[in-house]
Amino acid sequence: MKLYYFDSSVLLSILLGEERQEEAYGYWQNTIRVSSILLRIETILVLRRVYEANKNNFENDWLIKKTKIMDEYLNEVNFMILDYTIERGIYLRKELARCRSLDAIHMATALYFKELNHNEDTYLYTFDKAMHSLARHYGFRTNII
Repeated sequence: MKLYYFDSSVLLSILLGEERQEEAYGYWQNTIRVSSILLRIETILVLRRVYEANKNNFENDWLIKKTKIMDEYLNEVNFMILDYTIERGIYLRKELARCRSLDAIHMATALYFKELNHNEDTYLYTFDKAMHSLARHYGFRTNII
């Protein structure tokens, strides 16, 4: 079975209409989406920060509309909560120190899903270069940076 792990950079690209939005949307069209609960947390926090920094340039209901769209996307994702399994994965893989802490949590969660999927057909989509490099190191199929 093919699994597609997403970090927040891909969903935020879609929600914020960034340069790689079409590419991100193409990745999102895959069927079985998985992620860490961090996807939900990071996405709402970034949307709120963007709104606060630009609210004079946005309509009053911009954040409400974006949050509703975000929720529609997130309803399509199977989430893994942070627990001892993820903590143990980080502890055992020293290479995870190559990226930022939240990205390391994403990677440990993606590795958990990869193991559940018998290390086959597991994709990881990110626009973060360090995370992309680690994904390749761990044998994920991934997007091209």
